[in-house]
Amino acid sequence: MKTILAVTAAALLTIGAAFADPVTLRARIETTGPAVTLGDVFENAGPAAARAFALSPAPGRTQQFSTRFIAATAAASGLEWTPPAGLDTVPVTRIAASASNAGRVQRAGAAATNTAAVRRGEMFTLVYVAPGLQLTTRARALADGAVGDTIRAVNLQSNRPVEVTVTGTGAATASAN
Repeated sequence: MKTILAVTAAALLTIGAAFADPVTLRARIETTGPAVTLGDVFENAGPAAARAFALSPAPGRTQQFSTRFIAATAAASGLEWTPPAGLDTVPVTRIAASASNAGRVQRAGAAATNTAAVRRGEMFTLVYVAPGLQLTTRARALADGAVGDTIRAVNLQSNRPVEVTVTGTGAATASAN
């Protein structure tokens, strides 16, 4: 029985890879928001471009991401990318805030209704992120939140409250402890 499951899983992974969209790593990877997306990292990411997979480094800072982690994230999103030989990490730089935004402070959980990417009571995709690890589950928002806001939510798998950072429409991340 285990052999049949292993063969079936391998076949499904092979079929998935056959239909994956090939992408190219950007020459310079920069992000401006609170999360790094596949569109920040890859050219021609198509609909997967908006998928957030990690929290951004602090503004003006650079963070190294494992090519194995990026390749696994790309594959899980239906993208085909094989890291070049000898490339172990990929640097991602968060661009510092512009002068026009420097004085603006956004209060966590206080997003205006028209800018909310996640709304109270709405179910959304929650990605737990840790170095070399990404877990995805469903959660329910306990407050409205715009991109970059920190809000409370309930992990629907464990039924426990968690603080999350909104990364896009219907998506948020949390650090895995």
